[in-house]
Amino acid sequence: MSNRLEEAVQRLRMLAETSDKEAEGLSISSMIEAVVGPAFDEELEGLVTIALKNNPNGLSLDDIANGILSLEDWRVSQT
Repeated sequence: MSNRLEEAVQRLRMLAETSDKEAEGLSISSMIEAVVGPAFDEELEGLVTIALKNNPNGLSLDDIANGILSLEDWRVSQT
């Protein structure tokens, strides 16, 4: 696992732990912010939303972080 991915997973785990303590679920925008930072746009949020909704069995935090980073990298490569 790359250092970038490890750091993203760690931030996502911290967010999940905080959400559990506050009895809240994780919002998609908070997950994206934990993984890539606050400078994300609606397009990335839309892509992540679609990806998460198309996985009815759920994903691990590692899978979510990897998926968000992969989507972001793909978008950058398309510009």
